[in-house]
Amino acid sequence: MVLQSYHLARDGSVGSRRRKETELNYARASQVSCQEKSQTWDFFKKLNERCVECSLCRKQLCYHNSATSLREHLRRKHNLSELDLRQSQDEGSSSSESMGQELEVKKNKPVSISELVLHDAKACSEKREEVISNLILGMVFRDLQPISFVNNEGFKRLLGFLEPGYKIPSSVHLTASLRHKYAVAKLQLEHYLHSVPSLTLSTDTWTSQGKQTYLTVVGHFIDCRWRLARCVLKTTPQYNPAPDYIGELLYSVISEFGVSCKAVNCVVHDSAGNLMSSSRLLQERFGWSSLCCAGRMLQLCIKLGLQVEQVQHTLSVARRIVNHFVHSARANAELSTKLAEMNKERLVLVIDTATRWSSTFDMCERLLELRWAVSMVLEEDRTGHMTVENLSDHQWKLLQDLLPVLKTLKVASSFLSEEHNASVSSLVPCLHGVMTALMQHHGDPGCIVKAVSAKIRTEIAKRWRLPDDDEMMESPAIVASFLDPRFKDLRFLSADMRDKVHNKVKNMLSSAVASPRSRSSSSSSDEHSITDHEQGSKQRSRKGGRRPSQCEYDLLFGEDPIERMPEIHQQLESYLAEPLRKRNTNPFDWWKNNEHRFPAVANLAKQYLAIPATSVSATRAFFCSSSIPDQTRSALLPDNIDQILFLHKNFDYIESLKRYRQ
Repeated sequence: MVLQSYHLARDGSVGSRRRKETELNYARASQVSCQEKSQTWDFFKKLNERCVECSLCRKQLCYHNSATSLREHLRRKHNLSELDLRQSQDEGSSSSESMGQELEVKKNKPVSISELVLHDAKACSEKREEVISNLILGMVFRDLQPISFVNNEGFKRLLGFLEPGYKIPSSVHLTASLRHKYAVAKLQLEHYLHSVPSLTLSTDTWTSQGKQTYLTVVGHFIDCRWRLARCVLKTTPQYNPAPDYIGELLYSVISEFGVSCKAVNCVVHDSAGNLMSSSRLLQERFGWSSLCCAGRMLQLCIKLGLQVEQVQHTLSVARRIVNHFVHSARANAELSTKLAEMNKERLVLVIDTATRWSSTFDMCERLLELRWAVSMVLEEDRTGHMTVENLSDHQWKLLQDLLPVLKTLKVASSFLSEEHNASVSSLVPCLHGVMTALMQHHGDPGCIVKAVSAKIRTEIAKRWRLPDDDEMMESPAIVASFLDPRFKDLRFLSADMRDKVHNKVKNMLSSAVASPRSRSSSSSSDEHSITDHEQGSKQRSRKGGRRPSQCEYDLLFGEDPIERMPEIHQQLESYLAEPLRKRNTNPFDWWKNNEHRFPAVANLAKQYLAIPATSVSATRAFFCSSSIPDQTRSALLPDNIDQILFLHKNFDYIESLKRYRQ
């Protein structure tokens, strides 16, 4: 009985132990199931109670409170079953307590790329591979990236994760694709330039990080939608800055695009040092008028105007003060404390640069605004000796008197930087406004600021030849102002000069009528008028009546001056009879809406309003020394720089022309 009871007790203990193992296995299975469910939801997003979306393929699936179908989708479509089984086995071999801890750790642990890359990824289709290759090529010329960036490890890992089946093209293959796209885009632009009635060229000289000087040739024209287009034609290393070399280079560029010399109206360049020789050579050899970049010229005028000993010394002391607060942490902290007490903590001092005069204005303006805070910090010397000299009272007064002069010039620069003032038609009216405003700065005969103002006025008049009427008549800027509906009255010129400009434009229109295309159009119109006259005569003869001719009416009223005036001159007089437009009017939009009323004058306006005031973008010419694209451009290697910059500037515009034609 004892033995039997022992066996019973033993059997009971075995049964209880089996029940405990069963319960433990059930608990483990439940935890594994919960873990699998949580892992499954890492790949799905719940849209509503009955629909979920896969984060990998964006496919929407039905959901009925069970993750089985979701796991099946991951196994069939994304081959994630092995990963799930391996994780489930790892967790199933651990205890329930450690399994809960591992779950918490894995929730916070970032998933490695190798765990998420699909092992049996399908290869890309040809269409998708072509799209990805075009996007990579677009990164090169849109973001000015070197072609070698496809060899970067980070780029390979990113694309390998996003599209494992895609084979990244090599640098050689990408270079070939770049040159093919460049050839296609260049052919399309060349075809469009053949229909452009007039083209203006500009040159932009810049230096790369490798100290190589480049020359970028840009073509400006007004397209069929009356937009001022700016297309890069060529970027080439500049080995010789001589005027004859520049002329030959420009000629070779337009020949490469099939543009004749007669189609080029003007050249805008930034070589202010040899302006006279450049203008003479371009006029004699190719018949091109030339202008210097307005931003470059204005910079030189202001720089020479500030070459006064007292002004230079005052600006030098101001720069030392600003640099002191920039480089001294203690002084900067004390200044910040003072500004916080004055509720000016958001204001900071500005240091000027030698190549941008507008930064000198910003430095003086901000220094005057923070004068008392700066002075208090400089006077509170805790070390017993002055670290930097403060401005004296008369120097502070000089900065204050100099500020209105510089502000006048900055307002003019802001006006020329606006999009609708990019044409050279706004330049001469703006310069005359600057000259008038600078004359109003009164002062003693020996006043320093008055001497600065007079020097700037003298430089502006000399460099733009404002006092010389004959030189002004040769400038295309005067004709452009006459064809601008905002400045056509030329109020800044004398009456004799206005008459000369009027006659000059009239002769230009007459010359345009004498061209073969105009003669053919006029002859066709004459044929239509003769035919209409004959038909009218036949109808009157059939009716048996006769009306007096217009010539017979001259016996009563005299000769009609409008009848003798050519139609093209009538358009000019009608254009002049139009009221002046406000300064904020966009001249390109105005001509777009009125081209049908004055077609001959509009063709001439397309020719002269396309001339830009600056050789580069107006914002860069007047304010920014270099933009982010310019800094990126300077880091490119010379191998493919011409193709990359061409597509960077022109690709979107060429695509817009294609869409417009379609």
